[in-house]
Order: sequence, then structure tokens, then C-alpha cells
Amino acid sequence: MRVWRAPWVGLVGVGVLLSLGTKAHAAETSGLTPHLQLTGLTEPALTRNVGLSVPPIRFDCAAPEVMIQRYLASARTAAEQALQALGYFNARIETSIADLDGCREPALSITPGPVVQIAAVQLKIRNAAGVDLGQAAFLRDFLRTAVPTVGEPLNQGVYTALREGIWARVRGQGYLDARWLTHELIVDPKTNTARFDLDLAAGKPYRIGTITVDQSILKPALAERLTGSRPGDPYSTRTLVAMNQNLLGSDYFSDVRVRPQTDARVNDTIPIVIKTTASQPSSYEARIGYGTDTGARIGAKILRRYINSSGHHWKADFSLAQRLQSLNATYTIPRLSDPLNQHYDIYATIDREKNLGITTLSSTTGAQWVRNFNLWTSSLFSEYLLERSQFGSAPAKTSHFWLMGARLGWQNLNDLLFPTRGLVFNATLSTAARPLLSSASLVRGDVMLGGLYPIGDWIFKGRVELGGISTSDFSQMPKSLRFFAGGDQSVRGYAYQSLGPKDATGQVIGGQYLITGSAEAMYPVYGRNWYAAAFVDSGNAFDTLQGMHLNTGAGVGVRWRSPVGQVRVDVAYPFDGTSHTPRLSLGIGAAF
Repeated sequence: MRVWRAPWVGLVGVGVLLSLGTKAHAAETSGLTPHLQLTGLTEPALTRNVGLSVPPIRFDCAAPEVMIQRYLASARTAAEQALQALGYFNARIETSIADLDGCREPALSITPGPVVQIAAVQLKIRNAAGVDLGQAAFLRDFLRTAVPTVGEPLNQGVYTALREGIWARVRGQGYLDARWLTHELIVDPKTNTARFDLDLAAGKPYRIGTITVDQSILKPALAERLTGSRPGDPYSTRTLVAMNQNLLGSDYFSDVRVRPQTDARVNDTIPIVIKTTASQPSSYEARIGYGTDTGARIGAKILRRYINSSGHHWKADFSLAQRLQSLNATYTIPRLSDPLNQHYDIYATIDREKNLGITTLSSTTGAQWVRNFNLWTSSLFSEYLLERSQFGSAPAKTSHFWLMGARLGWQNLNDLLFPTRGLVFNATLSTAARPLLSSASLVRGDVMLGGLYPIGDWIFKGRVELGGISTSDFSQMPKSLRFFAGGDQSVRGYAYQSLGPKDATGQVIGGQYLITGSAEAMYPVYGRNWYAAAFVDSGNAFDTLQGMHLNTGAGVGVRWRSPVGQVRVDVAYPFDGTSHTPRLSLGIGAAF
């Protein structure tokens, strides 16, 4: 039995692409250019692989026969290897010289014969304790798709991808002493069968040793914890990537290079040295824009990335719009024991808003503890709200509340700038007691759930928002604690915050409860950057569940995937109320 063995086999190298009549490169000598004539192959994959593998022709049509014969010998060898790469080990290749229109051209006539089939796949991957790693999470899914089935035609590229894929994943999981005991592709051309034989001794997995972050702006312990890893954690390529991303995501550093010291590994641990470049201490941002809810607006933001070695930082932001002016500042203190996921904020906000006959001036001062876990964000907060509200011609009223509460959020979107799949959830619950520096006792809650789901080229989007407030004296509630509906991110077709209970003069004053919902469908109309949209929104704010009436609007729009995010243009028609004039809505961002 004649058996062909190769410890490492891949697709034969890249030559020059020939057309299906297969032409080689032009000869470097002068005169007419001969072309290699290929006959006998009917499968495009075989023709392409042979064409990519044969050497280019570097002689003219008048070349002597000995030169052409020498070329044919090398072309035949290359073609044979190209056919074997795709499982054809019994091919018959005949060479000849054709005289076409006075040009002596080399020719290969190929009969590929039967293809070799895979008879067996022998696969062993074991660690130092003899445990089979084939069922480990880092290998299981790869092997499920990469291991060929018995009876499948042989493709040496499949063997190479399987072997190198196993090697890369085992090494990437920290088995740096892994070695092949056997890695062979065994082909028997007589029986047209092949066998994969792969036996890998993975050894012991390494762990992270000492972590040294080369930087001068933070305490060493804080910088180390910002990596998200500790000495003794399992070593893997994924862990190194996460360390890099965590340090960059902290915004303290503009460049991070994670360098495992594999040559210095000892006692199954690998020291990690991380080179960093500090970010500029401060950044400044100016912006200008327009939104149908707020009108024309300008704004600016100042960020101080680090103030001291404990990683404290602050930011201030102001916005001037036609209907809303705001100034806010936040001072953030990372929690030393878990700076990646926990921090404390001290914040202050001043807002002035004038819209649809309602004028408010409010200030909020507070503190919160924020904790992130997986895709969840939670916070506990305590804040003091002082607000002066005037509804239409009614006298202005000042109220104050010491609010305490919690926020919970969850977000899983495939693209933050232009999501096409995912879910968003936000909920807030707060309370105040009249004896504790508050104008009235209250419990207030609101929740929003939104999602996107693609079906074919269509993208379907939905949103539901609910809110309610229980209080001993609703008349003491300032505007910021009441519920309103209408606007770009609520019920389109109606003006911003124009839906809700009204007083005796017809002035919208907001309600105790809120229900809004939206359904939208998007379809690409030009490439993957322009979408047409159709939507229906419904909702309202009200004081009693018995008096609930939902206003509905529907319309069409355009979505543009711009470099800065989703740009939305909508025209919505209101079905309820006295005015049935379509409204234009403009916005930036994939808002729910």
C-alpha cells in the first residue's frame, strides 16, 4: 500500500490568477506572449486552485522547446500539488506543446480522478491531569464546526484550519507548554481515504503573576485594580485584551500596551508589565444643534480626567436652548476596592425651562453610589430638589423635596450608534417624606422597556413606558416630578409635553400617571446607511386610571447612519385633539 504522509499541509501557495481558459503572466521578454492551456477540469474550484498555483510564463512564443518543457515540468508539479490540496491524489496530468497561430504554448491536460474521502478523525486534547479539553468552553463550539464528518471529501485546508485553530485556542487559554505528540494527515491514494491524527498534550494552564502598570498619575494599587485582573487569575489572551480595554476605558490613559513576560514565567505564573501613556488631564467640547423638542441649542463640556492619585475626576456641562437652559457638574470618586464597577458621585444641576406656558426654575444637589455588574447599572441616590413652577397665569409656587431612591438599568445593543438588535431597560423609584424637608410625602416610579429585532432586511422597534406617583398633596408637585407625554421621544405628532391633564384655563399641568407605547419598522432603501421608517405612537398622562385616554399619532420617517450616530427625520400625523396638522420631528441618536 502506498501511503502519503504530511505533518503540515496547507493549500498550495498563491500564484497568478488565470481565467477559465487560464492565462499566465505576460513574458518579460519581447514578442508575442504564450498562454498556458488547461483542459480536462470541469470544477471551478479545481481550475481556480491550479491556476493560482502554476508558475508565471517568462518566455515568448519563439522560446526553444527545452525551455517550454522545463516550464511544463514545474507547472505539472504545481498542478499536482494543487489537486492534492483539494483531495485529488490520483490525477493524470499530460503535458504537450500546442502550436496556436504560430505561437508555441504549453498545455496541461488533466483528468482529476476520484476525490479522497475522510475515513476517520482521531482527536486527543488533554491537560496535565489527563482531562479531555475537547469539551471545554473555549474549544467546544470551534470543534463542533471545524471537525469534518466521516465520508466528507478531503480538503487539506480543513485539516490545517483544525490543527492551527486548536493550537491557537489552547495556547490562548494559557497552556503555553502545549506540544503536539502527533499531528498528521495520512492519505492512502490506493483506497482514496484519509485520516486526521491529532494528539496534543496541553500541559498545565498558567496564571497571572505580578501586575506592573508603568504610570505616574494614580496610586499603584488603583492602577492595578483598573486592569480588572488580580495575581492568581487564569492567564489567557482574552484576559490580556480585557486588561487593555479596561485601562483604556477608564479614560486615564490614551495608550496601553499589555506585555506578558512569557520568558520570565515561573511556578506556573506569568508576570504582566503594562506600558501606558497618560491622557491629557483636561478635555473641552463645544456643540451646536437643533431638536424639535428643545429648539436651536448650543452647549459646552469640560472634563478633568484626573485630579489626584486616587483617580478623582469631575465634569461640567452647560446647554443653552430656546426652551431649556441647564448647567450641571459632577465630581466622581472611584471606589478603590472595585474602581472598574463602582464609584460615588456628588452632583449639582440648575435648570430653567419655558415651554407651552409653563416656566420652571429648579436646582438639584445630591450624591449617589453607582455599581455596574455585567450589563446592569444600579445606583442609590439622595438629592435635594428646589423648584419654582408657574403654570400659565397661575401664581408661581416653590416646592422642595429631599428625595431618596434607586435606579436600575440594563442595556444590550449590538451597536450603540445605530443598533439593529437588542434591549434597553430603565427604572427609577424615589420617595420623600413631608417631615424630612419636603413639601409633601410621595412615592414616584417609572419604567421603560425598549427593544429592536431584525427579521430579514426589516428592523422592528418597540417601546413601552409607564409611570406613576402617589402623594398626599399633588398640588405641591413641581413640574419635574409630574408626568407629560408628547414629543420626539414620546408620542410623535404632538408637541413636546403637550399631552396631560389641564387646568380650568386649558393649561397642561401634568398628571400622576403615564402610559406611552411605540411600534416602528425600518427597511433599508439605499445601501445599509439609509432606512425608511413607519411608526405608530400612543400614550398620555392622566390623573386617574378611570379617566385614561390615549392619544395616537402615526407617520413615516428617514434614518441615516451618520458618522456620529443615527439621524432621525419623522413626519407624524395626530389622530386626536383639535389640530390635525402633521408635525416634523428631528433628532440625533438611537433614542427609545
